Amino acid sequence: MHEILLADRVKGEREIAVFRLVIFGATAVLIILMALTGSGFNLSDRANLAAIGLAVAYTLALLSAIQRFGYHRGYGYASATVDVILISVSTYLCRYATSSSVASIVSTSSFAFYFPIILFSVRRHDPANTLFTGLLSAAAYAAMIVIMQVEASFGVDMTAPGGLVIRNDLFNEALKAVVLALTGFVGHAAAKRFDKLFEDALTAVREKEQIKDMFGRYVSDELVEKILAKEIAVAGEKREATIMFIDIRNFTPLAEAVDPRTLIAILNNFFSLSISTITKHGGFIDKFIGDAIMVVFGAPEPNARHGEAAVACAMELAEALGTMQAWVRSLGVEWEFGYGIGINTGEVIVGNIGTDRRMEYTALGDAVNVASRLERLTRQLERPILVGEACAAACRADGEGRWLFDGPYSAQLKGKSEPIKVYGVKAAGAP
Repeated sequence: MHEILLADRVKGEREIAVFRLVIFGATAVLIILMALTGSGFNLSDRANLAAIGLAVAYTLALLSAIQRFGYHRGYGYASATVDVILISVSTYLCRYATSSSVASIVSTSSFAFYFPIILFSVRRHDPANTLFTGLLSAAAYAAMIVIMQVEASFGVDMTAPGGLVIRNDLFNEALKAVVLALTGFVGHAAAKRFDKLFEDALTAVREKEQIKDMFGRYVSDELVEKILAKEIAVAGEKREATIMFIDIRNFTPLAEAVDPRTLIAILNNFFSLSISTITKHGGFIDKFIGDAIMVVFGAPEPNARHGEAAVACAMELAEALGTMQAWVRSLGVEWEFGYGIGINTGEVIVGNIGTDRRMEYTALGDAVNVASRLERLTRQLERPILVGEACAAACRADGEGRWLFDGPYSAQLKGKSEPIKVYGVKAAGAP
């Protein structure tokens, strides 16, 4: 976020620089045109052109410094000071050139020249700078009033084109200085609000990018949109879900026997078949662990029949992976492809875990550990798919006779004081 904010500060300072060049450039053109069509250049015109030259030189130097050395907060304060001083000096000199049309125009509206300087400072994403600009403008304008009062300049008639008579009034001019100071405070509040909205927008964009990175590749687009719309919560919570672990058997001997390209091709084909099947049944791929996959059913999107969905996914996946053996042999690899799937239902904690640099949505809890150990147990019991007792019970109630469960098998799992019951599963009507 800091990098984006800094980039926008640089952009804002450049926009202010362009604005400065446009304003002073337009003033220079006006001075030259009026001088050429009038009585020539007077002292005020020459002084204003010199001030404009300084403004242009400063702007070019500032842009060069930003390009070479990067942006620094002090540049904003230097720019505000230069802008206010140049406008104040130009205004003051114009008041002493009553015969100049430019002087008359500036004398009637010099107060307004400070406002864009104050308001544009909001683009620096520095509320203190906006307040500084407003107070400095008020101080400069007040100083000009004091100087003119000492000089007895107030009360001097100044004739503008068309016979308009401008008469300075001490109270009104002092009130203008107060308004400039108040504008600084208002701008300060607006800048803080603007920065808050800007940071909130950046945070929202970052959250969307994180969500798309965490979910976009392995779940449906509809689910991603629901998460982005906050229809589905991804904050930490307890929830009953079904966890599935899928692992390739005898993968280590394969890795030692084949070249890396062939190994990656086998893995990618396995993952491709698995991901498409998992996504079809509403599973969320929590993570890849080497040649294994951890999948969550029932989170982040709620699913009252998550156990049934997990078993249905496992059965279809078993059918899809049945083609892997022939495909591996077609690569000239003599290796017996096999897999193990462990499924367990229970209460887990799900949510985003990590830091700003790396965040992932995952499931934690005893039910996860049991599912992982059931997958390992498939080798000992020589069953490709093993299901925990709670999941098997849910499938018997909701599965409408789609599957047959054999067992129960009593298994003593690491970390469990008592043996648990596990079941093998096959499609109804299968031999």
